[in-house]
Amino acid sequence: MNRSFLFALLTSLIWGFAPVFEKIGLNGRIDPYTGVVIRTIPITIVSVAGLMFAGGLGTLKAVDVRSAAFICAGGLIAGLLGQFAFYSALKSGEASLVVPVAATYPLVALIVSALFLGEAVTAQKAAGIVLVVGGVMLLR
Repeated sequence: MNRSFLFALLTSLIWGFAPVFEKIGLNGRIDPYTGVVIRTIPITIVSVAGLMFAGGLGTLKAVDVRSAAFICAGGLIAGLLGQFAFYSALKSGEASLVVPVAATYPLVALIVSALFLGEAVTAQKAAGIVLVVGGVMLLR
C-alpha cells in the first residue's frame, strides 16, 4: 500500500468518528453556525501552536499570494459553507444518513477535477463513483 492510500484511510477513520461527537454536541441548544465557529476555534489555536512549536512560522513568508488565496478559498468553501450545511443536516437528521450522503463529494471532486484540472476520468474512477452513488441511493 502506498503512503497516500494509508493517509486517505486514516482520514476516513478520523472523519468517521468526528460526526458522532458533532451530532452529540448539536443535540444541545446550539445552532449549526455557532457549532462551526466553536469547531474552528480549537483548530486555529492548535494549528498555530503546532506551527510555532515546529518552527514553521517562517514558512508562511515563503507562501505566494496566489497559492494562499486558493487555500483560503477552499477553507471558506469547505470549512465554513460546507461545514455549516453539514451541521444543519446533522442537527435535524440522522448521522447514519447525513454522513454517507455528504460523503458523495468525490463525485463532485471528480467532475470539477476533470473540467478544471484536466484530470482523466478512467473506467476505474467512474466505477468507484457509481458504487458510491449507488450505495447512498440505497440509504434514501
